[in-house]
Parts: sequence; C-alpha cells; structure tokens
Amino acid sequence: MSSESVIRNGRVLLPDGKLVVLDVMIRDGRIAAMGEELRAQSEVDASDCYVLPGLIDIHTHGIGCQSASLGTLAEYAALEASRGATTFYPTFFGPPEESAEHMRRHRRETDELRQLPQIGGFRLESPYLSFPGGGLSKDLAPIAEQTTSMLQEAGGGHLKIWDVSPELPGALELVYAK
Repeated sequence: MSSESVIRNGRVLLPDGKLVVLDVMIRDGRIAAMGEELRAQSEVDASDCYVLPGLIDIHTHGIGCQSASLGTLAEYAALEASRGATTFYPTFFGPPEESAEHMRRHRRETDELRQLPQIGGFRLESPYLSFPGGGLSKDLAPIAEQTTSMLQEAGGGHLKIWDVSPELPGALELVYAK
C-alpha cells in the first residue's frame, strides 16, 4: 500500500541553490513530484517555511554534551535528526586502538548499525595524517598494514570515510589497494 502526502506552499531549496515556492509530493518516503497545486489525501501547509532535503553530516565528533565516541549512537542519532540530518558519519580521532574500540562497541550496541539506519558508516580522521589539526600529534602513526587491517576489521565493513594525508609514505598504495 502506497502512502502519499504533499507539503504545500513551502520555500523549496532546489539543486541549483534557488529557493522557490512550490508543492512537494512525497510518496513512500521519497520525493515523487514538485510543482504547483499538487494534491494528496495528507497535506501540510508549509507557508513561510523552508523545505529542504535531508542533510548529511559527514564529519561529526559531538553535539552539545553528546560525544560520537563515548555516548550512545541512538541518542546521537536523535540529536542529528533534531537538527535536520537524515544521515551522519560518527567521526573518530584518537589512537588506533581507541578508535577501533569505539567502532566495535557501536557495532555491538546497534546490531551492526541496523538499529540506526541514519548512520552512513564510520569516519576516521586518524592515525594517517601528517598534521593533527584539532587532534593530538600523539594519535598519529605511520601507515602500517597491521594498523590498517586492525581498523578495517574493527569497522566491520562500516568504515566509509578515512582521512589520509597523500604525502605520507605508503599513502598512495593504501588508497589504491584492491
């Protein structure tokens, strides 16, 4: 059974960055049409409101007092959603063993992330950087097969973004490894 609703008269953000007043039809959780005077059994008047696509947070360590590393991802997902993010990538910067443990714990607590479909995967900012930025130099390490394998295993296939400084020895081999 199909569900359908229309968001009417909202200021819709288009892919080209323009804001225009339009109706948006949502069918089975996806945008099905945009235009004027669209109709559905369920309608919401969004006059004087913005209608935006779900936002994707690809770099998030914490929100308020909630930490992506130390807190629960269920609480974190609720905070992300309250700010408009429909997908997010918990981001870790720390010693390799610590980042690995965060990923393992989050996987255990969320049934391999299945309980929180808004998690797109994990992001690592360390240890393969030449400069720590906002992190600590002690958390950086040279590129090593053993460290790489340990982190990939800890991510369980959910490690989707990994920051690597391309000038480091072994970086190109790591990035282009099959």
